Amino acid sequence: MYGERARIGLIVPASNTVCEPEYVKLSPEGVAVYASRVLFEPTIEGLRTMKDHVDRAAGELASEEISDIIVFCCTVGSMMGGPNADREMAAFIEDATGSPAITTTTAVRAAMHALGLRRIAVATPYTREINALERGLLEAMGYEVTDMRGVHEDVAPGDLRNDMIGRLGPESALRAALEVDGEDNRGIFISCTNFRAIEIIEDLERETGKPVVTSNQAGMWYSLRSLGLTEPVSGYGRLLEL
Repeated sequence: MYGERARIGLIVPASNTVCEPEYVKLSPEGVAVYASRVLFEPTIEGLRTMKDHVDRAAGELASEEISDIIVFCCTVGSMMGGPNADREMAAFIEDATGSPAITTTTAVRAAMHALGLRRIAVATPYTREINALERGLLEAMGYEVTDMRGVHEDVAPGDLRNDMIGRLGPESALRAALEVDGEDNRGIFISCTNFRAIEIIEDLERETGKPVVTSNQAGMWYSLRSLGLTEPVSGYGRLLEL
């Protein structure tokens, strides 16, 4: 049987092409991943309205107990609404389905805590407008953002499409992360579940000497730990070795 050890359900933005493949790559033997999709546009308004579809997607993933845990897989979307928005979203899913739930932000926060990180540099695939929003949200949670840049910073609001993010190769994430790394940050956060990055985590950690957290890596790590699966997953950075 697939997923004899654990089954992870993902609520994924409809146009996201990276989240599911990365979760599959990160899955230990005996862990299976299943997904449901929600409509989404990569704008601030799109991030807000995506939540309107979560109850339907969560219900699908909870059907006949298909998922042992449900993950709301959008980084900025699970931050919006204040410092406790991610926990509120997870509680909403749990109340609606009876299944344990987390969000990408919940996982990132847990990962930062496990690695002892508060002063971070952030690399994203976003526009300048979305970066400004995310920076404010991270700072409201208590993080010090030493530098933050986006691959699509010069794209006008409304012109960014999610497939433009999904088509970026991992070298784009590596380049963006190296650009924000400096003397003051203690770690690097690569944000966005549609930004392909897990292949470059170990190279980046070797080059910078600092821990690296990515949205999908953190989501898988926290899902596994929440389910009591604690064996390390090698090849994808320090976090999954904890």
